[in-house]
Amino acid sequence: MRFALKSVCENRRRGAAVFSALVVAAMFSQPAFAVDGVFIQQAGQSVHSGRQTSSSSPAMQPSMASVTPRSGVMQPTPETALPATGGNFASTIEMGQNNRVFQAQAGAGNSSNVGIINGKHDDVNVLQGGRDQSNLLTVNTQGLTVDVIQPNGTAPINVLIARLPNGVLDVVQPSGSPPVSLMGLPNGVLLIRR
Repeated sequence: MRFALKSVCENRRRGAAVFSALVVAAMFSQPAFAVDGVFIQQAGQSVHSGRQTSSSSPAMQPSMASVTPRSGVMQPTPETALPATGGNFASTIEMGQNNRVFQAQAGAGNSSNVGIINGKHDDVNVLQGGRDQSNLLTVNTQGLTVDVIQPNGTAPINVLIARLPNGVLDVVQPSGSPPVSLMGLPNGVLLIRR
């Protein structure tokens, strides 16, 4: 339920009273702790656990029902199952607003780490051919699109892209790492490739 409070709040006292009335009406219009009838029916039924109790009255029943162990083999959950991807690994950390990361890995032995810190409307696309490694971090960027392209077996890409307080976009690589090829494309697209 949405209300426009701007027209209501011309007078602060009247606006506070109307707002309080709206909050109270919203609280009582739909109970927050409504219980389904199905739950009430299930709660009223007795639990059959396979063991006998000596109590004769329902008030003396134990509050915790014992559960018999399940038989059979437990299936692993997706996050604990072994990967079937040939050793490919992709991780992403995004802190900001409306950021998108796409990582596509072909072949085997790829590793990709993408981080976006304080980004707004950034797009990062990583395309790896096989036996590749990339580490990309963007900091304080807005509306930037970064495409990373690594053909099969190229040298690792380690890049930090940061928007400095004076507005300059700075691209930093660790000392000793092979330089990457940077291409600025129209509409704020930065292409990084080997």
